[in-house]
Amino acid sequence: MERPIADDFARLYEEYLPRILNYMRLRVDEEALAEDLTALTFERALTAWGGLRSQAAFGGWLFRIAHNTVAEYYRGRRQVLPLDGLAEAQSDDEPVERRMERAEELVVLREALRALPERDQEVIVLKFIGGLGNQEIGQVMGLRAGHVAVLLYRALRKMRAELEKGRGDERG
Repeated sequence: MERPIADDFARLYEEYLPRILNYMRLRVDEEALAEDLTALTFERALTAWGGLRSQAAFGGWLFRIAHNTVAEYYRGRRQVLPLDGLAEAQSDDEPVERRMERAEELVVLREALRALPERDQEVIVLKFIGGLGNQEIGQVMGLRAGHVAVLLYRALRKMRAELEKGRGDERG
């Protein structure tokens, strides 16, 4: 007996919801807006579900919808990548000192990420927040997987340089 389509979508929804929500938290300033855009992303995915050729391609396809949803929201505006929502999403079981350290680390990472060009920001967010592979990132950004690997390597080098520059400013 074949499983209903709704069951398949529900399973994938549960799997991808945290990743899409974290992606949205990095792309917009407000938690409520991130939740709304996440819901809109899944609504669009469900509506277009019949057009998906393979469930194996679901991750890249879904992040492409998320990317387009954010782009539509920001049309004509500069994107901002706050990491504040991730700090709020931490476990309450974590000691206060560690949460404070993590919040400070997020501020430093956010500043370094914001210093990068938009495309570099996007490839880093999709890789490390979205958890996508190079093939899926390529699907989202309209690039070949090999090109994504090169972009990611260069973006991480730039981010490392920004972080080191920030450490140098602290010492000096």
